[in-house]
Amino acid sequence: MVPGEAEMGEIEAAGAGEEGEGIEGAEQIPSEEKEDSVEAEPTPAEQFADSARAQAGAAAGALRRGEFMHDSAVDPTADHDDRLIALLCYVTQVLIPLVMPVIVLLSASSKKRPFQRFHAVQSLALSLTFILFGLLMGIGSTIMALVPVIGWLVVSVVFCLSPLLALMGFLALAYYGYQAYQGKRFAIPGLTSFLQDQNWI
Repeated sequence: MVPGEAEMGEIEAAGAGEEGEGIEGAEQIPSEEKEDSVEAEPTPAEQFADSARAQAGAAAGALRRGEFMHDSAVDPTADHDDRLIALLCYVTQVLIPLVMPVIVLLSASSKKRPFQRFHAVQSLALSLTFILFGLLMGIGSTIMALVPVIGWLVVSVVFCLSPLLALMGFLALAYYGYQAYQGKRFAIPGLTSFLQDQNWI
């Protein structure tokens, strides 16, 4: 009886040792694989930032070459109402930013009017870009104003250039509005490709 119990104890001890080794080995492999997979995948915010950075570079290059739009083509499905709404999406941004494109996007008919929707999204993104650029300039100028002499010179230059930049923005909105009224779908360098990357248009 006693020898049989001793043998059983040895067998159980040996089995427990084997199971422990198997568990330790199994734990190490998945944890290494998890670390590799976590490092390889960028987060959605990082993807968004990378896309925005790439498209901003493309837009800067296009503006240096004097390209204000590309891939322009007349949309045969756009009727007079579509063209008028598209025009208003751009030109109303001068006086009342963001309102007209938001109204178009929230309307029930926007799903049935792809031409209107395209220009509403594009004009909204363009206006938001102008507003963001203006905010960054304001914040940067405020910070630079704290630096004596050099900061004051930079703020003076920004202050003098601000009306010119605003005029250029208004002219851009008017130009794109006119093109939309001609029934054209077009790509604004950098901006449209960014919107397409995000599946917003």
